[in-house]
Amino acid sequence: MKTLKFQPGTFLEMDDLAGGRKVVVVGRDGSTYWDMLDAERVTPVVIHPSQHAVALGSLAEFARARGLQDKIEGLMLFLREQDLNPEGDPLLAMRTLWEFSLRSDSATPEADLFAAACRAAQAQGAGALRIHARAEQYCAQ
Repeated sequence: MKTLKFQPGTFLEMDDLAGGRKVVVVGRDGSTYWDMLDAERVTPVVIHPSQHAVALGSLAEFARARGLQDKIEGLMLFLREQDLNPEGDPLLAMRTLWEFSLRSDSATPEADLFAAACRAAQAQGAGALRIHARAEQYCAQ
């Protein structure tokens, strides 16, 4: 099997193997990803070709490529107002921006789009925790 390599610390969009897509961060080795930034609760996973990974780059690169540079400040402010820490959880910030980019063509007010994007980003994190908890249970048996 060919090993996939990406720039460490950047973000990928990939299949979540449940019919959707998700955003993850590339590990230090370039061939694994983290779907949560909590090393106590999750472990890195090998990037597999079946996940159809697409490099998104850094948050700034992604924003520039999608024409969303003027949305980053508002998004970060929104996350801080929700008592979330976008600087301490760059994966949440990137997921929220990615989710926002999927919705930004609508006529919905920006604040509502930020809220919907944030909920979807948090759901990605919750899904990752469920998967890792199941894997842990399986390994313990």
